[in-house]
Amino acid sequence: MERFLCERLLDAEHPIAERIRAFFSLAAKDPSNLLAHEAAFALGQMQDAEAIPDLVAVLKDFSLHPIVFHEVAEALGAIGMEKSIPLFC
Repeated sequence: MERFLCERLLDAEHPIAERIRAFFSLAAKDPSNLLAHEAAFALGQMQDAEAIPDLVAVLKDFSLHPIVFHEVAEALGAIGMEKSIPLFC
């Protein structure tokens, strides 16, 4: 899976949204909380609704630093899908 994500990230033929989602999936597995934070920020700035499942998966990983959760929440808010609201209630 990791190899697939790396190939997707590096393939300039794929749309940037797909490449950023691959980056986020890889970053969420990396021990660097800063990297995961920045990836979540990028997804929020892109307002990519297809990233919602990946962002929600990160909310379930309690090994990450709270700053990552914060940025994931910000990204979900920036995407603005009402179906994300129950995650925070």
